[in-house]
Amino acid sequence: MNTAPAIKTNQTYFVVLVLLAVSIPLSKFTMSVFQFVLILVWFADGFSGTVIQRYYRKTNFVAATYHSLIYTLKLAASNFVDKFGLFFKNRIALIISSLFLLHLIGLLHTSDFNYALKDLRTKLPIFVIPLVMSTMPALSRKQIKQLLILYVLAVFIGTLFSMNAFFRQEFNDIRSISLFISSIRFALNILFAFFILSWFVFIEKEKTLLINLIWIVLMIWFVVFLMILESGVGLVSLVFLLTAISAYKAFTIKRLKWRIATIFLMIALPLSFYLYISSLVYKLSTADPVVIENLDSTTAQGTHYVHDTINFGIEDGKYVGLYLAEPEMAKAWNQRSKLEYHGKDYAGQHLKYTLIRYLTSRDLRKDAAGVSQLSEKDIRAIENGIANVNYLKNPSIRTRISKILLGYQQYINLSDPNGSSVLQRIEYLKASVHIIEHNFWIGVGTGDLPRHFENAYQEIDTVLKEKWQWRSHNQYLSILIGFGVFGLVWFLVMLLFPYCYSRNYRHFLYTIFLAIFLISMLTEDTIENQAGVTFFAFFNAFFLLAATSLGRQSKDL
Repeated sequence: MNTAPAIKTNQTYFVVLVLLAVSIPLSKFTMSVFQFVLILVWFADGFSGTVIQRYYRKTNFVAATYHSLIYTLKLAASNFVDKFGLFFKNRIALIISSLFLLHLIGLLHTSDFNYALKDLRTKLPIFVIPLVMSTMPALSRKQIKQLLILYVLAVFIGTLFSMNAFFRQEFNDIRSISLFISSIRFALNILFAFFILSWFVFIEKEKTLLINLIWIVLMIWFVVFLMILESGVGLVSLVFLLTAISAYKAFTIKRLKWRIATIFLMIALPLSFYLYISSLVYKLSTADPVVIENLDSTTAQGTHYVHDTINFGIEDGKYVGLYLAEPEMAKAWNQRSKLEYHGKDYAGQHLKYTLIRYLTSRDLRKDAAGVSQLSEKDIRAIENGIANVNYLKNPSIRTRISKILLGYQQYINLSDPNGSSVLQRIEYLKASVHIIEHNFWIGVGTGDLPRHFENAYQEIDTVLKEKWQWRSHNQYLSILIGFGVFGLVWFLVMLLFPYCYSRNYRHFLYTIFLAIFLISMLTEDTIENQAGVTFFAFFNAFFLLAATSLGRQSKDL
């Protein structure tokens, strides 16, 4: 038997896997395209161009085309039967793809089939990718490394595009600089890329010093970018995972000096992070005491200032309500903008409060002189609803915490979580619990989650505006709501059983990937959109089915 066609098919298969991997952080469109191409390669496995050439040499064009078509169809049918046979014999592949079966079963008690079918299309990679990877040849160790490196480089390229958007500053929310996929899914990719590089640097140790230095620089850059992206989940997950790794090493390293070092790291990492966040919270929520009598009482134009240290609160460690001269400020604003001072900005917020906060962040007084010092870029930012110059100029963990504190103040003082992605989750949780109470055992079905959430928000009389009435933002709760307690147990078994059964549980990268995924599902519906489900389906199947040559290596963990 001529093995050349098979070798060529295997090479094509590897190239398509690489293209799919690099699409995950860069393109939803090519994610779909290369999954489709992957299926074609799967059907065409073993295809021989020599056979087709022979047809065209021995007979006329029409007959050769007919025989070529018959040959192709027979090959596809044979592959379909044979490979499904292999698939049904692979216990791991069946288990990790069974989540798709759970969604199919959920059709039995759903009423919204339009949404259900849309959801099934989104979840299709959970079935397709394990099917293909379990019935195609496993990758060599060299191919695994090449794919991982190219994936990391794709993530890096994604950050460069994001920085281009950042420097243009044509955004209202820093999260929108993630151009290709949602910021939270991009953060997951960045976090995973960081640990892939750490594996190359600290575990594989096969590259030159220069290559290792490049990888370390990229690791540092990924951490910096997570800060720019204000990814709290990404950074908290990073600290947690590094702490967990240090704790594991502290109990397994034999040399005393290295054990002491890892114990120190295990304690220092979370403690330093806690102290840093605590100090930021204190600085941002505490303003220097002021003596009102010592403050200027009038503006340059003679308007009396109002100094309010109560109603406007504290932002970035400053009293927002100091040096207020509203009549003067309103007149100066209306001369510079088409949006009325007492109207709304383009984000639907009261413009005057956006302006007051923006001037405070610029250390400008809320009077005509302060408005006159705003640039045209500042005016456009305020009109677009940006209430703090740091949201544009200095995105960071400090800025993210400032936003959370502002949302917390609004929630405590006004019982209003709108606009704060963190505080809104309280309402998401209330709605989720309300649905679960009435659908605990079998859930609401594959297609009925939107309808039940809509009803739940009405029944709990939520204060959330309609545009913020989203789903649970917790994948575990979403599964429980959709499929009941039995579905949640199924979901957890699907995640954890292959991890133990496959004997890959000691492999560093698979452990890290699964940990990232499990943590992400606490704060996001991670597999409810294309980027999240493809990220999960691809790398879960990759480590369990395609990258088996990595094996169980004691040096990994």
